[in-house]
Amino acid sequence: MDKGLAGRSVYAFGDSIVYGHVYPRSFVDIVTDQHGMTLTKFARNGATIGADPHASGGQIRAQVEEATAVAPDFVLFDGGTNDAQSIFRDQRYDVGTYAGELERTLETMKRKWPTARIVYVAAHKLGSRDWNTQVALREVTLRACHQWDVAIADVFGETTFDTRDDAQRAEYTFDDLVNGFPGTNGSGTHPNMAGITTFYVPVVSARLEQMSPR
Repeated sequence: MDKGLAGRSVYAFGDSIVYGHVYPRSFVDIVTDQHGMTLTKFARNGATIGADPHASGGQIRAQVEEATAVAPDFVLFDGGTNDAQSIFRDQRYDVGTYAGELERTLETMKRKWPTARIVYVAAHKLGSRDWNTQVALREVTLRACHQWDVAIADVFGETTFDTRDDAQRAEYTFDDLVNGFPGTNGSGTHPNMAGITTFYVPVVSARLEQMSPR
């Protein structure tokens, strides 16, 4: 049942969790297919919210700026996964800088597409990132989303998906393809199809259905 979502357009921004890592389909492809929505995906592997000069995918705000001015019905995006890695490991910038860049990203989305319904997808709890850094970035991100009236599809908070648990890491994430499809036993970052369908799709679909115009 599409619950008013069929035919709606979606622009998707973010990092490899949205892009699909080494596989061309991610949770956004599955969700939009199930609801008969039209997807345009701008996400890039390695992308960050902050202006990390060493980030392989550039900034997520640049994806937004490069996208067409034609407004979508929905914007889906993630961010923070690669920022958490850089802030903890390389100390190239800090949580305060991330907060400022996130504000700029949200402002750009709101200004460019004032009619679009914007949804931030909070990724699962990551065993592949420092926990305290994840929590700090989550607090900043949720606060900014509330301030900018951005909805949250909270996989982190609403599901049990937690790759600090080694069994979940092995079962639900992948790094490489097996016979052309996402495998298992990943680092804990990229959800495979089991991780996507079990945890991401229900949360994201429910949020879109709640926001759909009737």
